[in-house]
Amino acid sequence: MSPIKQYLIVLWDDYKYYRGLCVTCILVNVLNNERLGDLMGEDIGFEGKPVTITSALPYVNGVKHLGNIVGSLLPADIFHRFLDLMDVDNIFICGTDEHGAQTEIAAMQEHMKPDEYADKYHEIQKEIYKKWNFDFTFFGRTSSKTHTETTQQAFKSIYKNGYILKSTITLPYCENCERFLADRYIEGTCPKCSKDARGDQCEYCGRLMDPNELINPRCKICAKNDIIFKKEKHLFLDLSKLQDELKKWILKNKHWPVGTRNFALGWIDEGLKPRCITRNLKWGVKVPLNGYSQLVFYVWFDAPLGYISMTKDAKLKNWKKYWTNSLVFHFLGKDNIPFHTVFWPGMLMAGKDKNNYTLPYFVQGYEYLNWEGQKFSTSRNIGVFSDKALDLFPSDYWRYYLASMMPEKKDANFEWTDFQNRINNELIANYGNLFYRTTSFISKHFGKVPRPLKPGTAEKELQERIAKSLEKIKEFVHEVKLKDALKECLAISDEVNKYLQIKEPWIMVRDKKTRKYAASTLYYAVNSLAVATFLIRPFIPQTTEQVIKCLDIKKSEKIRWKDLAKPLIKPGTVVRPLILFQKVDDNEISRIKEKMQSIGNGQPKNM
Repeated sequence: MSPIKQYLIVLWDDYKYYRGLCVTCILVNVLNNERLGDLMGEDIGFEGKPVTITSALPYVNGVKHLGNIVGSLLPADIFHRFLDLMDVDNIFICGTDEHGAQTEIAAMQEHMKPDEYADKYHEIQKEIYKKWNFDFTFFGRTSSKTHTETTQQAFKSIYKNGYILKSTITLPYCENCERFLADRYIEGTCPKCSKDARGDQCEYCGRLMDPNELINPRCKICAKNDIIFKKEKHLFLDLSKLQDELKKWILKNKHWPVGTRNFALGWIDEGLKPRCITRNLKWGVKVPLNGYSQLVFYVWFDAPLGYISMTKDAKLKNWKKYWTNSLVFHFLGKDNIPFHTVFWPGMLMAGKDKNNYTLPYFVQGYEYLNWEGQKFSTSRNIGVFSDKALDLFPSDYWRYYLASMMPEKKDANFEWTDFQNRINNELIANYGNLFYRTTSFISKHFGKVPRPLKPGTAEKELQERIAKSLEKIKEFVHEVKLKDALKECLAISDEVNKYLQIKEPWIMVRDKKTRKYAASTLYYAVNSLAVATFLIRPFIPQTTEQVIKCLDIKKSEKIRWKDLAKPLIKPGTVVRPLILFQKVDDNEISRIKEKMQSIGNGQPKNM
C-alpha cells in the first residue's frame, strides 16, 4: 500500500476531527511531503533481517558501577527499544558471566562455594537491572546446562576443523597462596607503557599479554611477590591461521565506528598468535578432551558463547534465526573491543559447521566513564554503583544523564554539578515543562483535548520540523549515535515549547472570539508532545509510561514508527496534569557530596 493511500485512510478514519481540511489540501500536503515515506515507516532499514543485540555480560562478582551501565547495558537497552518502536524484529540478550578465578576467589572470601556465590549475585544483579528498567528479552547465566553444552560443542567443532593446538605453557604460581594465578590475579608493570597492568591485558594501552611478560609480577590475592612459573599442558586457539581472514573481514566492515575498527586492525597488524583457551581451575566449563579434562575453558572462550546459549535458554520460537541470518550488534567497553572484533569472530570462523553462526555486524566500543577525574573501579570501591545510585535518584534521572554524556568517542567524566544542571535545565526545563504546561492548560481551560482548526503556517512549520527530526533520529539510531538521537528528541519538545510561545494560547483563551484558536493550538501541541514522548521513551521509560497514562493513549504498546505520522490523541480525550520530575537542589547535591567525601580520606567511595 502506498504512503499516500495509507495517509488518506488515516484521515478518513479521523474525518470527524478534520472537518476543516478539504481533500485538495490533504493531497497537496501529502504530495509535498518528501519525508512521508520515511515518516510512515517505509525503508526502516537493517536489510530486512532480524537484529540480535547484546551488551557485555556483567561479571557476577558483586554489583556493577555506573561505568558498566553506560558502557554496555544502557545503550543496548536504548537501541533495543528504538528497534521495537521501528517494528524491527530484534532481541536483547544479556546475563551474568559466572566462571573463572574471580568467582572462585570472591566465593572463598565470602565463605561460599562458587555456584552458591554465583546464584546469589546473579539474582542481586537481575533485580538491580529490573529497577533500571532494562528490557531484556532474556537475562541468563553462563553456569546453565545449555551454556555448558553450547561451549563444549563449539570447542569440538573448532578442534575438528584443525584450529586447536596442544602445547605446554609456563604459568604463574603463588607459593604463598599455593595456587595457580589466573591472568586477572597477577599484576605488575606493562612492558609496553610501564603502567600497572593485569596478566591478560593492560587497561591503559590495550596490549594483550601473557603473565610472564609482566615486569615485577605480584599476586593480587596476597600482594606478595612469591611468584614462580610452572610448566603445564594447555590448549590454544590458533589465531595465526585466521589472521588473513579476520583482517579481510574487518576491512569490509566500514560501517563500524572508526575507533573500533582501528583498534581491531592495530591488534592484527601486531601479528596474531595462538591464544591459550584453558585454565587450571575447578569452576568453569570442563574441557571435553582426553588428557585435558582436568582443565576448564578460559572465561573469554566460554563467555561470548553465552550470547548464543542465553538465546537458546530464552525459549524463543525460532532462536536460530537470530544467530544464522541476522545482524548482530555488540555493546561493550573499549577494553573488550579486541575480544569482540578478533577473538570472538575468530572462534566463530574456526568453528564453522552445519550450524554456522553469524559474525558480528556492528561492535560499539565505549570509552571510559570517569568519576570526578578518577577511573571508576569495583576493586578499589571508587564511584557510585548501580544499586546505590537508585537510592539517591529515580532510574530515569540516571538513564537520562548517562545517555546525555555517553562516552561514544572519548572518555566522559561524571560530575555532580553537571548531573544537576542536565536534569534541571534539560530534562525538566524542556520535556517536563512541555508536558505540564500543555496538560494543565487543557485541563484548566477545556477539560478535554479540544477540536482543531485547519493547520496554519505555524502548525505546518512545526509538523515539518518534527518530520525532519524523525528522519535525523532514525539515521542516528541506525548509526548507533544514541547521544545525538537524544539531543534530537529534546529538539522536538523544544520546538513545541517555541510553538506555544509564538501562539500564546494563554492570551487567546481569554476572548470568546479567539478561544477557538487557543483550543486548536493546544490540540496540535498535545499531539506533538505525544510524538516527543514515544521518541524519548527509550531513554526514560518509567516516566513516559506515566505520561502515556496521563494522555490516555490507548494500546500504547502497539504504537510503532509509522503511527507517529498520525494524531495519537483525539479531541475529547481527557488528559491529566502531573509534575513528572522534582528539581535537584543545591542542598541535596551538597549533602551527597559531603557524605561521600567523609568516607575514606576524601576519596569517593562506593555508595
